Amino acid sequence: MSYFKKFVYDLKPEYSVLIEDDGKVCYAYLFINNKIVGDVWLYNKIESPIVAEWHSPDNLPFLNPIEFIKDNINSFSDETNVIVDWNSESKVFAMIYISNRLIAKLTEGDFPGNSTLVIKDGPLARIL
Repeated sequence: MSYFKKFVYDLKPEYSVLIEDDGKVCYAYLFINNKIVGDVWLYNKIESPIVAEWHSPDNLPFLNPIEFIKDNINSFSDETNVIVDWNSESKVFAMIYISNRLIAKLTEGDFPGNSTLVIKDGPLARIL
């Protein structure tokens, strides 16, 4: 089952996060005025590859390979399990929780954003 949901920041509606699970992999995208300004890998839906697949655009969206993954969560279908907590103390950022567990942080310019599920920084996510 796939998942696709947009979360809008009530205090600054020009900011939103889109979470997309396409049945292969799940990513979150930070938007400002409908333009992507950050992204982060959230989890692999199918088996994690041993060899990175990001060398060919034919593989988009990319799975994160085993060497980068500390933990992979189960996919979800109930949108109540997803919370995006917004903060705008100095710079707006979004904290993404799945089943009450912090999974990722996205800030403008983060390509990639930060994840609690990676063991080392890579092109799809950096350590949070």
